[in-house]
Amino acid sequence: MGVLVAVVAILAAVRVWARFGPGWVQPVTGPLAAALLVTVSGLTSRQAGLTLSGLWYGLGAATIIAIGYAVAVRLPAARRFFRTTYDRPWYTALVSVPLATVVVEEVAFRGVLWGLIDRDHGPAWATGVTALLFGLWHLAPERPWTDVLVTGVAGVILGTLRAVGGGLLAPALVHWAADGLGVLAASRVRSEVDQWEGP
Repeated sequence: MGVLVAVVAILAAVRVWARFGPGWVQPVTGPLAAALLVTVSGLTSRQAGLTLSGLWYGLGAATIIAIGYAVAVRLPAARRFFRTTYDRPWYTALVSVPLATVVVEEVAFRGVLWGLIDRDHGPAWATGVTALLFGLWHLAPERPWTDVLVTGVAGVILGTLRAVGGGLLAPALVHWAADGLGVLAASRVRSEVDQWEGP
């Protein structure tokens, strides 16, 4: 129980830092926080999901996401959802998203927390509880409550991939595909809108 409390306390600190800390340092502190979580948990590498298992699950699901984005950016009804703009989309997709978001969140939720709960209560409980916590993790004053619901459902999918894949590789690949490719898709739509509107 003490380990779980310590892990949650570290996660709370990470959440505050991610929200209020300088963005340029997040790709460094993300992996450091992930390493601290694994160390404090006392889990073995396998228990924490730090294996190469699940590659094909991850690649298959990530490919489906990529195809989905490729179709969505061509559909007028879907393009309106790509409203976020990024100053450096490629840096965001290839550096910020994987290091500042995917690494720490996957290690925290599908690695350490999932591993601790699975050890005592099994994979179903581990997936359900971490999905709920993952949804709550995304609570913010400027975000609608539906975002929590969506991320909670995403947490179930990612937790299931953790269970069937045997490690963090599959959920991490899918998480990056959803966020990183989403950044590039939004950038593509914004670029086309700017060209259409002209100077």
